[in-house]
Amino acid sequence: MSRFNADNPAILPRAKWWWFALCLLMMLAGWLYLRGYNVSLPYIEHQDEAQNLLEAQHIIDFGHARGVFRESYPPGLRAVIYPFLKHIKPAEAHHGVMLPPLRLITIGAWMLAVVFIALLGAMIAHPLTGLMAAAIWIVNPWVVDRAHFVLPDGYLTLFTLLAIWLALVGSLQRRPSFNTAATYSIMTAIAFKTQAIFVAPFIVFLPLINLGIAPRPQFQPVIRSEALQQTFWNCLRFAVFLFWLLVLYPTLDAPKDIHLFPVLELRLILPSPQTLWEGLSQLLLTFQPLGIWLGVTVAGALLWRYRGRVNGVALFAVLLSALAWLVGTHLLPTRGFHLRQYFGMGALLAILFACGLTGLLFAGQEALSRLNPPGLPKPARGLLAGTALLILLAVMLLPAYRESDALAHNFTLPDRRNDLMRYMDTSLEPGKYITDRNSPNHKTMNRAWGGYTGLHDFPLAQEEWNLLKKPLAVWREKEAVYAILPYEPLLKDPDVYFPDQTVLLKSYPPDPNFRGPSMVVLSLYPMRQAMEARLGSISIKGYDINGADFAPGDTVIFRMYWRATAPTPVPQHVFNHLLNSAGEIVAQVDGIPLWDGRRDSTTWDDPDEILMSRNYLLHLPADLPAGRYSLISGFYDPESGLRLADADGSDHARISEIVVRSRE
Repeated sequence: MSRFNADNPAILPRAKWWWFALCLLMMLAGWLYLRGYNVSLPYIEHQDEAQNLLEAQHIIDFGHARGVFRESYPPGLRAVIYPFLKHIKPAEAHHGVMLPPLRLITIGAWMLAVVFIALLGAMIAHPLTGLMAAAIWIVNPWVVDRAHFVLPDGYLTLFTLLAIWLALVGSLQRRPSFNTAATYSIMTAIAFKTQAIFVAPFIVFLPLINLGIAPRPQFQPVIRSEALQQTFWNCLRFAVFLFWLLVLYPTLDAPKDIHLFPVLELRLILPSPQTLWEGLSQLLLTFQPLGIWLGVTVAGALLWRYRGRVNGVALFAVLLSALAWLVGTHLLPTRGFHLRQYFGMGALLAILFACGLTGLLFAGQEALSRLNPPGLPKPARGLLAGTALLILLAVMLLPAYRESDALAHNFTLPDRRNDLMRYMDTSLEPGKYITDRNSPNHKTMNRAWGGYTGLHDFPLAQEEWNLLKKPLAVWREKEAVYAILPYEPLLKDPDVYFPDQTVLLKSYPPDPNFRGPSMVVLSLYPMRQAMEARLGSISIKGYDINGADFAPGDTVIFRMYWRATAPTPVPQHVFNHLLNSAGEIVAQVDGIPLWDGRRDSTTWDDPDEILMSRNYLLHLPADLPAGRYSLISGFYDPESGLRLADADGSDHARISEIVVRSRE
């Protein structure tokens, strides 16, 4: 196989059509990556985003990241986040407000990675190779799903590809500054995620390929000296970096019982071929079915026939880098295969996939040359072969594009958990809640991890894998007042959530116009007394009361349960009157309906919601005569005094009868 002409100074494709096509691909990447970049906000969906923000904030507050669980994690992403939280975020604002600009920068890294995928592919075989590799990478749903979040993978992929490209150009074109830049680039990649360290040997030692190769024999001693000198300085720079990473920075101090984070450890495990294949096959399937990969591999074998048109050094550098990534990550005891560790390798596989397809391109061009169709000029033969190959590639990538497009569209939908946060904060009395660990609501009401910015706190009482396996008394003992559970079990069994012992307050059924989980919010205490009454568009469904027998001077505590078929035109207040047998008011308490005044009756737009009122405290006069009294309730406009009425014109509902006993 051939290598670059060392006397050729060109390091970038010169064809204008290539750059135009790359711009079109970048527009496609922007369509998939940028659409919905503010996914889920202000709720912070991805737990690692919250982790990364908290680590950077911890450094600002305390000067270090200790105590945030991942103090040994490489500092690259923290370095990106730190200046935003330190110098841009308003002092009193939640750290989550910096996610939109940070996500845009991260997406920019993913899009720049596309450019270097294209450049590496074009360097290896044919300009079309790079464009195909870029397209294969862009439409991969695995990439689209990850690109929307502030995570280190995009930076890792970008700086790894940049390092490989710089090292190849520097070594093949004898440009020492490029080799130096490649070493710094791979250091930067490692600073974002340590898996890039497996590619580092190829970057550091790649100048040595010039030891036995020179365009003219008289230049050979000079070129050898340059190669050895460049390699020495590469090794020295990298050794200093490793000393900082492994000795000065606490990389090796990571807890050994954590498998979620890829960290360097001294203990190595030699993976079996079966283990390697199981991991590789999962990665391959993110692109195409294994059968298509087999066909592309066979097509790639044709490149040996056209080895004079292939940059062998670049091809083997990409191939060996991918292999080193695969084997290296299995050497470390990460306790399982995690796809998130392989984005850099995935980009290299996209290049190799395109190289395999290039074998078909060369074979097609040769076939047309041999057939020599009359009237078909020689330039048109290459165009025809390329067009046929692009049509084949488009057919292969269409399912992946559809999935990625649907995924990007899903990112643009409003997240139900934001609705849940607003509902809980403005509608319910503060209290602890429980949630099923299988549902993604264990951090919805958490200020640091979920981005909750409400006025009222709803602490998590406890998580369990299946809440239904324990009686409600267990949860009540943990002071849990509410439960946020998946909606789907209700479709199978309406009684699944203890309807006689709980109150279904709010439902979020599946809806194609929303993302996030479908769920229900329950009160873990039953409604004590059911009733039916209607005032305007508001139905009274029941109430709780702290007794039926009171003494003068006691306090009657009660709560109402309502359901509204439609919002009221103006905000309503509630009046609660205690009447004697003559219909005279002997005690009363008025006020806003719910716990928080921000949600008034003009927002009651869910006819299936049960609205649980605030606790009303009705103080009985100390000289109240013994006897029976009626508690009535209703709604009125505090501005005009007009009341809501039922179909018969009555402007109140009789709630309960209480007995006031004599103190004697």
